[in-house]
Amino acid sequence: MRQLLSCLFIAIVANCAMSARILAVLPIGSRSHQNMFQGVLKALAARGHQVVNYSPYPLEEKMTNYTDILLDVPYASDIINSLKMLEEIMHTSSAKGAKFLWDFSMTILENLLHNQNITNLIESDEKFDLVVLEAIFAQEALLAFGHRFNAPVINLHTFGAFSPINAVSGNSLALGYIPDYPLSFSNRMSFYERILNVYSATTSLHYYYSQYLPGQEAFARSMFKDPSMPPLIEQLHNISLFVNNINPYVHYSRPYTLNMVAVGGIHLSSERKPLPQVMKEFLDDGKRGVIYLSLGSILPDNLLPQQFFDNFINAFRRLPYKVLWKTKSNFAKLPGKIFTSDWTPQQDVLAHPNVVLFVTHGGMMSQHEVINAGVPVICIPFLGDQRMNAKFYESQEIGVKINFDELSEDTFYSAVTTVLSSSKYKDNMARLSHIGTSRHILQTGWCSGWSTS
Repeated sequence: MRQLLSCLFIAIVANCAMSARILAVLPIGSRSHQNMFQGVLKALAARGHQVVNYSPYPLEEKMTNYTDILLDVPYASDIINSLKMLEEIMHTSSAKGAKFLWDFSMTILENLLHNQNITNLIESDEKFDLVVLEAIFAQEALLAFGHRFNAPVINLHTFGAFSPINAVSGNSLALGYIPDYPLSFSNRMSFYERILNVYSATTSLHYYYSQYLPGQEAFARSMFKDPSMPPLIEQLHNISLFVNNINPYVHYSRPYTLNMVAVGGIHLSSERKPLPQVMKEFLDDGKRGVIYLSLGSILPDNLLPQQFFDNFINAFRRLPYKVLWKTKSNFAKLPGKIFTSDWTPQQDVLAHPNVVLFVTHGGMMSQHEVINAGVPVICIPFLGDQRMNAKFYESQEIGVKINFDELSEDTFYSAVTTVLSSSKYKDNMARLSHIGTSRHILQTGWCSGWSTS
């Protein structure tokens, strides 16, 4: 009788578990994007789901239930190949900026058209319960994978909801108090800024529906060759869930429909790994404070003029702080207080107690990481959502912004002394960090629903 009851109990428990087989097709060649994707996918795999991820970045450490299938695609840092192109992107309108993004992603999609792994996937008899994409980052054609495998689709997005995402999901645009990508406004806009905000969203949506989507539709049909595939606009409106890289506790308050989930910071790790020995010794020795300078993974800083670097170097000579500088550029001679490296474990560096300031390009991943670490910032935005993020630093008084055109030795020196001579920026960042870490989005368990029923 006891054995019968034990078997019955095991059968009941087993029946309560639901493990899904999940396909992820995430071809964007950007390390920062993939950090967020892997954070989500690893959380799903840890809950017992079988994840098959097609991407250009495999996990650094293999994981149970997680299979990587590599895609050879162009990297974002390879697309910007001249200073002129970078300046055009920086000074373009929001609609033209979106067009650059869409054109860039089209290059990636065309590459997938000839990728044998993707061809094999489309022609396979595989079975999947869920498809995960970054569809509305100019990869809408990939929504056809949902139709191909008769599975619901989750859309991951690496920055906050912007006009096309809101329009497709049915979420409010909230243009009266939420700036549209990529305007450098805060949630307290003037009347004129609101007019510009409406104009930006309107022009972006017009281009999206009238010119961009028809091209994606044609591409999807040529790629999948399935006459039964429904129109792309219908597939967009059938996306089951939108997962956005925003932490609502440390960003502007805004409406979210029930089909939108904010998971900003899901890639953050509470485990601190040992720093490289030479880097650790350098940071440990910075008792008066260390400035950490990194302009992200997309910007090829070797394209920038020497004067750009001289502005930093000359300002650092005048400052009493040591400097850890992530850069791929080679300098003939630097002061001993400056340590350069082409790679840094950023979360571990920001967590070091001697780091007192982060000089950043304003990427969203860096924003989550620096708020988590509680370090004030100087932001030098270049493109995309970076200008909006720079304005956020200013509006919350956790850092200051320097426009690329305004960067000089004196403006940079002044910004550093402003942030580090006042306790306001450090205190405000500490407060925001406390809010963000105490209500970390990982604790919401948004994906745990896939493991039990």
